[in-house]
Amino acid sequence: MSGNLQLLRDAASWLVQLREEPEDPALSAAFEQWRSVDPRHDEAFRQVQDTFAAIAPPPPIPDLPPSPLQRQGHNRLPPWRRLWRQGWAMAATATAAAVVLALFPALHLWLSADYRTGSGQTTGLALADGSRVTLGPDSAIAVDLIGQQRKLRLLSGQAWFEVKHDAARPFQVVAGDVTATDLGTAFDVRMLGAVTAVDVQHGAVRVTDQAHVSTAPHDLGAGQWLHMGSDHRAEAGLVNPQLIGAWRQGMVVARGRTISEVIEEIRPWYAGRIVLTSKALGQQRVSGIYRLSDPHAALTALVNPDGGWVTRVTPWVLIVGK
Repeated sequence: MSGNLQLLRDAASWLVQLREEPEDPALSAAFEQWRSVDPRHDEAFRQVQDTFAAIAPPPPIPDLPPSPLQRQGHNRLPPWRRLWRQGWAMAATATAAAVVLALFPALHLWLSADYRTGSGQTTGLALADGSRVTLGPDSAIAVDLIGQQRKLRLLSGQAWFEVKHDAARPFQVVAGDVTATDLGTAFDVRMLGAVTAVDVQHGAVRVTDQAHVSTAPHDLGAGQWLHMGSDHRAEAGLVNPQLIGAWRQGMVVARGRTISEVIEEIRPWYAGRIVLTSKALGQQRVSGIYRLSDPHAALTALVNPDGGWVTRVTPWVLIVGK
């Protein structure tokens, strides 16, 4: 992961230098050498170029009378205009590079992922070891099945795992600081909001907190779940195993959960933004089944019993309040 991040930083640096010294042959040669060493270098540079083109289109040059040189048939810009253009280009390029750096979390995620989905989209994957993964909406995963290692990294969103057990090759899912090790199982892992959740439908999973390796692991069986917040405090419980992974059938099943938690489950299914304006409403606990095929209707059914409302501000923004 850190390698991809460094590649983007290097690419942004090259972009700034090339814009500042576009006619420097030594610089151009050094850049071409860097780009040709590894295909990932070229890909990273294209990412930075595309971002720059999107956020920093060249401004129009002021419409001024032609200079004496131009009237004599020479098109070279006078020194002050060259300086103006170069100064703008340097500032714009530096700004674009800064924005690229600010966008690194998203760029980093997409460059690191082997598989990813968009809003409202799910996909099924058959892994080389015989295991299967269902990737939830707005989710990304990286797969590493090399030698004795079977490790998948859930980079964002949620995924369902049906693991072909192999005692000699443990199957691990890493989601932030949480590692779920399969002991022959079907289970769900979610990174939604500030909570990482592991739910077991059948079999067994061992959950460890890599940020606190001295803490005893949590062994989960059928119907058991564990939620770990950003404060690394774990909450565990028991539910009907058949309700685990209900999102694969387009449903959110809530049993004594806060409205904020359920909204986090609905967010990936909506292509726009969902804004909760009432903290008090978000803390209310609810129980019910909410269909994800219509996020607007699901949100309305979720908050109406507690006096909440849902307003569509634009086709891409839903406001939830009370």
